[in-house]
Amino acid sequence: MKKLFFVLATLLVIQNSQAQFQLGIKGGVNVSKIYTNEGSFKNNFNESLDTKTGYSFGVFTRFGKKLYLQPEVMFATKGGKIDVVPLGGGSPVSVNIKTSNIDIPVLIGYKLFNRLRINAGPVASIKINEDGKFLDELRAVTANPNEAFEKSTFGYQAGVGIKLLGFDIDLRKDGSLSDVSSKQFDGNQFSQRLSGWQLTIGRKII
Repeated sequence: MKKLFFVLATLLVIQNSQAQFQLGIKGGVNVSKIYTNEGSFKNNFNESLDTKTGYSFGVFTRFGKKLYLQPEVMFATKGGKIDVVPLGGGSPVSVNIKTSNIDIPVLIGYKLFNRLRINAGPVASIKINEDGKFLDELRAVTANPNEAFEKSTFGYQAGVGIKLLGFDIDLRKDGSLSDVSSKQFDGNQFSQRLSGWQLTIGRKII
């Protein structure tokens, strides 16, 4: 059903576009948090309520007028915090988690009053780097983890935008549809999902 909706919406956008095409650049900040299901690691790691601020920048294209399709390619840093319980006991210590990704959102949007926009769609994320601190903590409690986070994950973005003084300002909810961490560490269970907000400003160049 989701695939059928996406195909129909894409065809509708193309039919409505009348060959209108835009290309632009954008950048901004991400505020994210990691939601954790510690599984068999519950004695070692706890979820933290703290958020982490990152950044994103890249390019976007837009096909259509009122109803439009907007693919993007963005470099984004995201993360959160995990409370680590020392192996010998004691108070938990917060460990910052950071990943660098290439995010590829494909959004379907609708323009209201020529200035306001609403949009939503899936996002594919490809990990290009991860902070080694959390992986070091994993090595202390499980055998030979090669990486803490999955190489690729899927999520969603949904939000609103406004055109102001020639700039596109967007606020979006950013969430995971699949786990961002590897589910198996030498037989142990552990999973995490990202959730946060993204605020960007962009400008059309074509």
